[in-house]
Amino acid sequence: MVETPPILLVKIAEALGGIGLFILGMRTMSEGLQHLAGNRFRALLERVARNRVSAAFLGTCLAALLQSGSSASILIVSFVNAGLISMYQALAILLGTSVGATVALQFIAFQPSLFALLAIFFGILLKLLFKRRTLVNSGEILLGAGLIFLGFRIMESGITPIGQLAIIRSVTEYVFAWKITAVLCGALLTFLVHSPAAAMGIVIAFSAGGMVGFADAVSMVIGSNLGIALFTTLAALGGTVASRRVATINLFINFTAVLIALALFPLLVKLVLILTPTHVDTSFLLKQGISTASDRSNFPRLIANAYTLFTLFSIAIFLPCLGFITRSAEAVRSWSGGRIDLSPRPQFLDARIINTPSIAMMQARNEIDRMAAIASSMFDDTVQLLYRFDVKLVRLIQEKEEVLDSLQNQISGYLILISRRSSDADNVVRIPVLLHLVNELEHIGDVCWQIVAIMQRKKYEKIHFSMQAMTDLKRLASLVGEVVTIVKGCDLFAVEDRRRAAEMHEGILQQQESIMAGHVARMKAGQCTVEAGLLFNDLVAALVRQSALVCIIIKNGTETE
Repeated sequence: MVETPPILLVKIAEALGGIGLFILGMRTMSEGLQHLAGNRFRALLERVARNRVSAAFLGTCLAALLQSGSSASILIVSFVNAGLISMYQALAILLGTSVGATVALQFIAFQPSLFALLAIFFGILLKLLFKRRTLVNSGEILLGAGLIFLGFRIMESGITPIGQLAIIRSVTEYVFAWKITAVLCGALLTFLVHSPAAAMGIVIAFSAGGMVGFADAVSMVIGSNLGIALFTTLAALGGTVASRRVATINLFINFTAVLIALALFPLLVKLVLILTPTHVDTSFLLKQGISTASDRSNFPRLIANAYTLFTLFSIAIFLPCLGFITRSAEAVRSWSGGRIDLSPRPQFLDARIINTPSIAMMQARNEIDRMAAIASSMFDDTVQLLYRFDVKLVRLIQEKEEVLDSLQNQISGYLILISRRSSDADNVVRIPVLLHLVNELEHIGDVCWQIVAIMQRKKYEKIHFSMQAMTDLKRLASLVGEVVTIVKGCDLFAVEDRRRAAEMHEGILQQQESIMAGHVARMKAGQCTVEAGLLFNDLVAALVRQSALVCIIIKNGTETE
């Protein structure tokens, strides 16, 4: 019998209110867990082990703690941006986060109604009557758990009569005519609520209320991982090349896992029935139609187990292959911003061999070479702004500046550790020189960013240089670029480069005198405004300063030989 409009509106409001309570409960419990854990989990994640299994386990704990796929993704992306974890570790952690979501889903599938009301009561008592932080946070967890189950029950109660409407059945049959549409709907729902656990809880309520069939519900929960992977990709767009690469590979892994799961869908359902014996037969579960109320009572546990199997399958398939996947990341470098590795995490430094100072020094010099290559490419990008101002190029230059800052801190710390472990007289002399060298390489990035700031001001304040002034700047930048190129690659410490750089710098100083003489003449003739003249002076000074820095770097580099 079709509900009358007033009653139907009440049920719709009941379903929406239940969804709101459910999401509020998820967030409340998540905040309680985070407050209870404090910064201890973050500190543990910063020291994540190199073992892929332990990294995946940390990802599981992270997802279970946050109960928010978006928060977990942003945290992991920020750690990659800061260079605290490698791409290998980040992918393992992201794989583990899906297992953490299954913990919450299994918890939701129990549906203890009595526990919901008692949890709300005792949670409120702990929050209001006690001041001890541990008890208050525990009360917040209980309150959140109670709201989850209460919201679920209200949501299911409102959805059940709606799901029996003929129009709803027709719409679901049309929308979910293909399993891939159910997967995309699940991905979209997860993307919107930013939490796979919350999205899957809503899907379970839809299924238990008769709005969607079992097969469609399983397809939707499978798609939830794809939704979070897409969110991770969007969150990484403003990050470093390393974080964008991690997000791209994670999206590819989840997309592949979904395709495999859809291809083996009947087998997945059979395995679910083996692990969860019910009176419902496999053929019925694979049908599109809406089931009876007695059949639907089994759906929460069946759907939770289906998602658990899917996530464990993904872990078993892709976790052993992470090493190969990471090494194959070169294939996406062209998409993510160039051939130079812009990871803020050192590629050559290894704390495990710090007790062998001779090898550790070789590693430090290799990392300094990489830092020099990044600094050189940063100057090349900066010079391009003299020809055409590009906001994307400015963003890339800023990213390289942040990478140089990160490498400066980590290489300096590594060199200091070597100095504490080494009694070799040569190392005692070389380490201070290398520390100074690292600082000067970082200063190249600072000067590049000063030039970018000048060009941004010129662009946004619409300050124009004369054609002769731009020609002089480009010619000077070209000469400085030839000097900066010397610091690229393994020739950083070549002795013969010291003489060549000094000769080039002398030529640049002579060019500076000629350029400034022409600039003064243009100022006297009224061809240049005061604002343009000041910016022109700053640009010339910055370019000459860059050349001087390179000469200092090469001088220090030759002194380490």
